[in-house]
Amino acid sequence: MKFGKINKIIAIAMCVPMILAGCAKSDAADKTEAAQPKQTTEEATSVKEEQFTIGIAELVQHPALDASRQGFIDELANQGVNAVLIDQNAQGEISNAQMIAEKFVKDDVDLIFTIATITSQAAKQAIEGTDIPLVFTAVTDPVFSQLVTAMDVTDNNITGVVDAAPIKENLELFKELKKDIKTIGIIYNIGESNSEVQVNQTKEIAKSLGLTIETVGISTVNDIPQAVNTVSKNAEGLYIITDNMVASSISLVAKLAQENKLLTVSADGTHVDEGIMVSKGISFYGIGKQSAVIAKKILVDKVPVSEIPVQTAPEFEKKVNVKTMEALGFTKDNSAFEGAEFVN
Repeated sequence: MKFGKINKIIAIAMCVPMILAGCAKSDAADKTEAAQPKQTTEEATSVKEEQFTIGIAELVQHPALDASRQGFIDELANQGVNAVLIDQNAQGEISNAQMIAEKFVKDDVDLIFTIATITSQAAKQAIEGTDIPLVFTAVTDPVFSQLVTAMDVTDNNITGVVDAAPIKENLELFKELKKDIKTIGIIYNIGESNSEVQVNQTKEIAKSLGLTIETVGISTVNDIPQAVNTVSKNAEGLYIITDNMVASSISLVAKLAQENKLLTVSADGTHVDEGIMVSKGISFYGIGKQSAVIAKKILVDKVPVSEIPVQTAPEFEKKVNVKTMEALGFTKDNSAFEGAEFVN
């Protein structure tokens, strides 16, 4: 036999086991693949959960606005929204609010959440010409502030939750505390439209209750001591509206009011924790949560903003500061405190 033929036979003999082994591996692979369930399109989508970028613009740091912010963040998590949050604070400056909003638009965030009127107005201007939705909270009158044309008309990609307090009920608390009370004071930031709205509303409602409202406008927190002193000369009570400048120094306001023997009622429950005597108002944490539910509808459920009207707080909470109550000579059994949560 020639060596050439012998080599060919040997080569063929060596290849046969390799071919058989390859077939066996291929067979095993086919069986393994068949054993694994194929991933559906729906399952593949759920694995790659959509992530959103949300810009948060808070006007200034104080308990009420901070509570709204925390409510929003907590409820986003509760709703299962996968979001990266860009959290910014304007430190009470309009120019900062504008820069923050413009930066959010430049970064092409998926949604902007604004806390308070000024940041909301700045964001409204920034999103013009874009498709970025805006959800606001802690705004008293979004129509007056020109954020929306009507509470149920949100076709400019803006909606949210208002912080309107029950003004009449709060003024009635003064009359329960002191039946013959005649004059109630309000101090407010003259540069905040949100406060202007509340002052005008309070004056109108006060007339029907036989009360006179005396107002003192301020431009900076440094004006607060003089403002409280001025109010105390003619008024027997001090009504704290949801004014952000006043709220940023609420502990000082409460202290000065108590020193001047003023009865204090607030539209914001967080003020009671800082020394204001009593409040019947909204939960800022609660309206923050409401805003997160709206954000989820827009981002995850793809509900058009135009189909989500502006919302109001579903319920109010009454709170009483025990130390202030006792310092002003009241007890827990006073009818004005009925149903209230007592805090120290």
